[in-house]
Amino acid sequence: MKKRWFSFVVFVTIILSPILVTGQETEVPFIFQMVLLSPNTNYERNQYSILIQNTLPKVGIGVRFHESTTWENIAIRTWQYPLKNYDYIPVYMEGGFDALFMSWSCDLDWDPSGVFNCDSISCLLQGKNYYQFANPAYDSKLQQYLTEFDPIKREEYAHELQAILYHDLPSICIVYPRMLYGFRENVSGIDSQLLSIFKHRTENWMDSEDNIINYAIPEELNAYSAFSQFSTFDNLWMSSLYGCLLHRSQFSYEWEPVIATNYSLSSDRKNYTVILDPNAKFSDGSAVLAEDVKYSYELHMTPTINSRHYKFLRKWLDSNNSIEIVDTHTLNFNLTSFSPFSKSILSMGIVDKSSIEPAISTYGYSIFDETPLTGNVTDILVKSCGPFILSTYTNTVVSLQPNPYWLALNYSKGINPFLDELIFRCIPSMDEAFTGLLSGTVDVFDGHYGFGYISALEDLADIRGEIVKDLEYQELGFNLKHPIFGTGELTPKGTPAAALDMRTAISHAIPRRKIVHEIYEGLAAEGSVPMSDGCIGFDDSLEPYAYDLDLAIEYTEDAGYTVLVTCCATEPVIGFTLIIFTVSLVCLTSYNYVRKRFLK
Repeated sequence: MKKRWFSFVVFVTIILSPILVTGQETEVPFIFQMVLLSPNTNYERNQYSILIQNTLPKVGIGVRFHESTTWENIAIRTWQYPLKNYDYIPVYMEGGFDALFMSWSCDLDWDPSGVFNCDSISCLLQGKNYYQFANPAYDSKLQQYLTEFDPIKREEYAHELQAILYHDLPSICIVYPRMLYGFRENVSGIDSQLLSIFKHRTENWMDSEDNIINYAIPEELNAYSAFSQFSTFDNLWMSSLYGCLLHRSQFSYEWEPVIATNYSLSSDRKNYTVILDPNAKFSDGSAVLAEDVKYSYELHMTPTINSRHYKFLRKWLDSNNSIEIVDTHTLNFNLTSFSPFSKSILSMGIVDKSSIEPAISTYGYSIFDETPLTGNVTDILVKSCGPFILSTYTNTVVSLQPNPYWLALNYSKGINPFLDELIFRCIPSMDEAFTGLLSGTVDVFDGHYGFGYISALEDLADIRGEIVKDLEYQELGFNLKHPIFGTGELTPKGTPAAALDMRTAISHAIPRRKIVHEIYEGLAAEGSVPMSDGCIGFDDSLEPYAYDLDLAIEYTEDAGYTVLVTCCATEPVIGFTLIIFTVSLVCLTSYNYVRKRFLK
């Protein structure tokens, strides 16, 4: 008899435990299902997209499936969608997309042209607005922003644009990534934000120990000149080598003349007149002339050369005739349109026409494929009017030395670069690069190595870590033709307001803080608007949408849905099964005692 009772207690315990353990997740009926689309090229995005995929069902939103795929497969569903059967991008099951995880890179100047604006014919004609977001108020304000040259007024417009995107949610900003740089204490004079976007000013870099900086990078170098289709890290040595008319100043990021002494903008804001510094010289002592500037831009706009700046320059300059030489030290740049951000046109590297033009005449454009300091090209494509000259070039080590003619510039005020040598060295292993930082063989640990040493850098006496805003943001973009969270026509209320409620619900179902700390290991910030928080004009008063599943459910209910959720906890109550079993045994023991004592 006792054995039968004991077996019964165990049986009841096993049956009741899953029901009574209130911390277990409860299955939620889906109010609708969507398809998630994401590129498979980024580890952190791969991780957080799965996390979000598993979180949405907690508020009744099912994920039919999640396609993590190549850029080619994504393009044909979004910005390159073939408009044959539709004049818009349809939902995923009809060849388009529902929602796309995506990242966008920015410059210091925020230029969202074409991303969210729409015309009267088709949003897709704008190029990047695959969200199909259409808001006349936004379009009008964007036009004001893109034509306003007063920086204070332009920042006001930027805030108004961000407020529209924040409330209308054509996309949900998830995080703002960060980069972690490591510097030995003997290194100074570096603006880390400019360094992160490769607009650094190495003439200001210093090393108090030996005037030599060894800079570790994680990838090999593969470009030979400013005209190459170069990778990220080739920007490091090229930005130190090629002089330009204007450059961003450290810490304020205003444009300032370098090879130029002055510049002016015409009344219609479509013409820059630039006056060169008469003391500007290349590293062989020859003068920098107006013909060198014009020729440098002509090379970039020669399709055969395949310069990475070709498309950018052709946006602003119709042809080679768009640049006019007024005299040996004066040029006019005639632009196709006006923009408050057009000064960046004047930041291209300048080369010596008198050396390159004869070489092309003799050897053709093949000189652009030759390794610097070798062959027919020798040093002509890397002859510098910047702060440094190229001393050594391999795919793993580039060594720069000061340009002795830099001090002649008005900008330099008679001061040469502070370093005797600047070395960029490929060290693929993050552990090896960090060990070099500890031992002193590495002075700068590049921010693109990734995560892993953030806590270590906080505790080392001779090394400092700097967390720098990466000028990008990660988002979940919506197809605003989707009948539920886009147009709202298939929601119970059938209104655009209901669609906005659904987008808001999804935003509140994204665990940004968890993503920041567990996936990015602290090297990110919670996102609020689709704009990098490192951009000029970012509005930090717009708080990220809080992770709140109850609030998310309220928004879905505002859209007319009934969400049957009885429990949202994810952690089980520790030992609850054991408690049930113990209570059952106590009851059994008490029953046997009473039976023996009173029921004889």
